Amino acid sequence: MGTILREQRRSSIIAAVVTIIIGVLLIFLPNRSVQFLSIFSGASLMVCGVIYIGGWLTRHRREQLQAWFLIPGIILVAIGLWLTTNPASVIVMIQYVFAAVLLYHGLIDLQGAFSLMKCRWNRWWLDFLLAIVTIGLGVTIFINPFVTFELLALLIGLSLIFDGVSDLFLIYRLSKAIEKISPIETEGWSEDL
Repeated sequence: MGTILREQRRSSIIAAVVTIIIGVLLIFLPNRSVQFLSIFSGASLMVCGVIYIGGWLTRHRREQLQAWFLIPGIILVAIGLWLTTNPASVIVMIQYVFAAVLLYHGLIDLQGAFSLMKCRWNRWWLDFLLAIVTIGLGVTIFINPFVTFELLALLIGLSLIFDGVSDLFLIYRLSKAIEKISPIETEGWSEDL
């Protein structure tokens, strides 16, 4: 159990740090960041599509697969090509993607706050408030009350930094609460932080 908790915590810490880095990039290099994310996402989808098509080609002769099994691979390559060549059109999608990320993280943080409340951990309401603010930022980005992309990118960047920092804070508090409840299962847990 302790090993599973450590692995889950480690991946949560990595996700929080990546969120902070993306937020900083969006604040200081909004257009370049969008282009980078667009090209990176597009290249990833193209690679997945090529792998899918390659898998079909190698299995086609042995298993007599129909040609329509190629369609997902072709679609992935086409979407990837579109993302890498048209980063400006991705701006609209980025708003919704980051809004969804913040809403998801806010709900996870809310779950963590309720866990702290059940443990009767002191100041659990602070984690609850951080989760509510994260959800509120996600909703604001989804609605997008701004006229320019630069202002939206600034809000997304600041929101991602807030989300990453509040996630690290909640991970730390949850770690301490778990250690207090069951120190045997979490032996070595605090050394990872």
